[in-house]
Amino acid sequence: MAKIGVIAFSEKGKLLGSFLLHRLEEEGHSVQGYVPGKYAGEKMEAFTDFHQISGTLFEEKDIVIFIGACGIAVRAIAPHIKNKMEDPGVLVLDECGKYVISLLSGHVGGANEFARRVGKMVGAEPVITTATDRNGLFAVDDWAVKNSLHIWEPASVKEISSRILAGEKVGFLSHIPVKGNLPGQLTMEHAEAGIAVCYDRDGQYFPITCRLVPMDLVVGMGCRRGKSYAELDSFLHLEFQERGLETERIGLLCSIDVKGKEEGLQKLAKAFRVRLQTFSASELSKAAGNFTASAFVEKQVGVDNVCERSASLGSGGGRRLVAKQTGDGMTLAVYQREVILQFSETDRA
Repeated sequence: MAKIGVIAFSEKGKLLGSFLLHRLEEEGHSVQGYVPGKYAGEKMEAFTDFHQISGTLFEEKDIVIFIGACGIAVRAIAPHIKNKMEDPGVLVLDECGKYVISLLSGHVGGANEFARRVGKMVGAEPVITTATDRNGLFAVDDWAVKNSLHIWEPASVKEISSRILAGEKVGFLSHIPVKGNLPGQLTMEHAEAGIAVCYDRDGQYFPITCRLVPMDLVVGMGCRRGKSYAELDSFLHLEFQERGLETERIGLLCSIDVKGKEEGLQKLAKAFRVRLQTFSASELSKAAGNFTASAFVEKQVGVDNVCERSASLGSGGGRRLVAKQTGDGMTLAVYQREVILQFSETDRA
């Protein structure tokens, strides 16, 4: 589920924002709402510095929704925009609830999908301007997000999309089985440009290749209280590098619930654009398998192992690739989960 921030500017906007927050929370999303102090209430907290809260939400949330004018939203996010692979999805909803605009990061950031979802919730018409969507054509970056695939060379997406928009057939191959029928714009035959779902970062499967790698690795981590993002990130990268694993394949970060508010772990999940999923000691103790037990860990948190057990649960009982590793108050384990690729009806325009 997504982490969502909502900012409104008026009494009318506050009421719409409050309704939206309730609906999103019912879907299981983590939500926060902000409004000028005189309108605070009904799940909408007061903000004192609009630009500061906008920047904070942009950095911390998966989706940011402004209830107001587009111009306000554009000026608020402009200093924080990085690129389509890092920016959150940004929506603008007018305070009357008539239109919801996908403003930034429509595919990778999920703004297009959330514009449609929010539109249904409040009765607003989604306004989506990405070319492939407007023309009803296959969008490789959208399909990658839906299927938990990392885009290794983001610039290649533009090349693929431009050829599809020009009416060309784009090649497709996958080292993983794909369910469903191939979209009309793709072909299994030779093509000048193509999409390859693969584990080979350098494989030149087409003269111009858009490589997608499955985000099939689940990382379980435990840590001493107060471990920084820099320490956790360095530890994780070192363990992956030593084993020849690509960090781009990370699709989920897991731990025990008492570590769920550790700032270092939260920032690590944010950096990889994945969820931090936590489990209780009781849930971890019921994980099936053989795990590296620690009496010290059990005394501290109520279960004998955090990293392996949480990664096992997060992967749905997947295959263990890296057993428990320790380093300076940190532990790590890596499991591989099954990734099921699929072309849906909406992909086959």
